Amino acid sequence: MELLKAIAMPFQIASLLFVAVTSLLLALVTGVGGAIAPLAILATFMIMVWLTQYAFTLIDDAANGVRETAAASAEMLSPLGDARFWIHPALIVVLGILLAIQPQVPRLPVLAAAGLLFPASIGAIAISGRVLDAFNPAALFNVVRGLAHYYVLAVLWSAGCIVLGLLVADSEVWSALRFAVLQLLLLSIYACIGGAIYVRRVELGFDPRVSPERALARDLQERDAERQHMIDGLYRDLRVRETARATGNMQQWLQKSATQLHGDVQAILTAGKAWTEPRTYPQLLRALVAQLLSMRQTALAFTVVEAGLAVTSSFAPANETDTVAMIQHALHSGRKRLAATLLANYLATLNGAEPGPELQSLRSKF
Repeated sequence: MELLKAIAMPFQIASLLFVAVTSLLLALVTGVGGAIAPLAILATFMIMVWLTQYAFTLIDDAANGVRETAAASAEMLSPLGDARFWIHPALIVVLGILLAIQPQVPRLPVLAAAGLLFPASIGAIAISGRVLDAFNPAALFNVVRGLAHYYVLAVLWSAGCIVLGLLVADSEVWSALRFAVLQLLLLSIYACIGGAIYVRRVELGFDPRVSPERALARDLQERDAERQHMIDGLYRDLRVRETARATGNMQQWLQKSATQLHGDVQAILTAGKAWTEPRTYPQLLRALVAQLLSMRQTALAFTVVEAGLAVTSSFAPANETDTVAMIQHALHSGRKRLAATLLANYLATLNGAEPGPELQSLRSKF
């Protein structure tokens, strides 16, 4: 779908307006003769510059995930704006001269090889922005390898557009319409190559301006900043002994972001190692254990218990139900000594009161 969206870019309003204007201008200036013919040639050259610059803007946008075609600007009329503009016209001229002075060289295989390498050459300079990569064998190979079967599609699409362009150029239709079709075919070749680069961006090692990966990274950065703000708030509340408020804020955060639960808990535990609130921090951890158990995150709750024991050796969950769950988990995971520590710590909080039947049953195992 991304490739099809890219190929359709030349048919958006901005591109169609550009094609319509330049086609009418080309039809006008190519029909001029006589004394002002040199001016017509200059005007044709400037329009070709404009078209080529616009094509490179299109391939850059397509490769970078932008799906809204840019409008043509006056800056694109300058042949000095983008050095990549010159490279392929120059290569075509050089190739034509070589074939002319070496008539014994079979033209069809040479032209076929040039056509096969054209998408790689365009793609290489679109990816790197370096003019020399247009004929750098390593860069061309990397593009072909990275695009894989999409390179075959790009070659076939380019070949189809060229064949159709030759048929249109040889037709007797209105010159402005011929120029419009030829321009759209050229732009669609560039858009197809750019779209293929975007689809295979990971394999090509290309980092576009717009992509799901960038959006995800941006979202993660924003969420990390929000999480850090939440954690900073927890510390401020604990410092002023507002444990209930800190607990409520933490529970609310974890409840609304259950998909990031492991990362959030680890971030809280990591930050807590540097906190200097030995009294209130264990209370926060007890509330965290209780919330994780209510969310059926037993293993994650146990990591919080271990963090609590690292803070204070007398740490125990807030109630008997949580304590039983943690002791059972410790026993099932082969940590009998830690289970015994949790049992002793919780019994110490009862101040001589009798534990419940489940805890008494567990006590008999030690």
